[in-house]
Amino acid sequence: MSRPRTHWVFLRGLGRQSGHWHRFRHLLEKDARYPFNGSLHFPDLAGTGMRNQEKSPATIPEITEDLRSRTVVSLPQNEVRCLFAISLGGMVALDWLHRHPGDFDYAFIVNSSAKGLSPWYHRMQPAAALDLLRAIGSGLIQKNTDRMESRVFSRSCNFENKEAVAHWIRLQKQYPVRISNFGRQLFAAMRFSPPDADFEAPIFLVSRNDRLVDPRCSDTLFEKYGRAGRYFVHPGAGHDLTTDDPEGTLDFLRRYLTAPR
Repeated sequence: MSRPRTHWVFLRGLGRQSGHWHRFRHLLEKDARYPFNGSLHFPDLAGTGMRNQEKSPATIPEITEDLRSRTVVSLPQNEVRCLFAISLGGMVALDWLHRHPGDFDYAFIVNSSAKGLSPWYHRMQPAAALDLLRAIGSGLIQKNTDRMESRVFSRSCNFENKEAVAHWIRLQKQYPVRISNFGRQLFAAMRFSPPDADFEAPIFLVSRNDRLVDPRCSDTLFEKYGRAGRYFVHPGAGHDLTTDDPEGTLDFLRRYLTAPR
């Protein structure tokens, strides 16, 4: 029995760029089986990656419309459309599903949060906020990129990975994120209020040992938007699930989308 083609859109988080998908992206691009037998899109948010000279929007809806215009508008309707989004990308995903509920058949939201559902000290844990402030001071002000990205990695990921740290450092040196754009994205994330639950329930993935965003934020998102059988926990990974366990994440997506419904 032939499988339909798939169309994927993958969205990263605050101050990150498409290059941060790294090994996860390589695994996806090597796998031509369903559900990765179609097109894979890894767009940069304005102000990051190859778009680092652009001005970042300061609201989640503006980010949504910008990314939508680059990824799904002209696609054939007979493809299975999937959205995978982490952290700030998850906020964009919720806004996107609310504004354009027919764009995706499946949406996977990883380690995200929303104003009003979770207190600020859960949306970014205080120790993590202090670490990030120090990292920003090192990198965007003192221009010590190595120290900045090492600090960010140590807070975002739970498993040591020297090759990934070196890759993150190269990305920031090649496509540096301006402090003004980081601030605008942070402002957008802080102001993001959850939309009405008027769309098909997403699938939530949560890293129970997330040391950046309290995993209870995913619990509250699931309470508002979830449905039984659409909440999954990784017991060991950190906030950046696809860096800590790219193989496991890919395997989960395949098993979920090929399981009988």
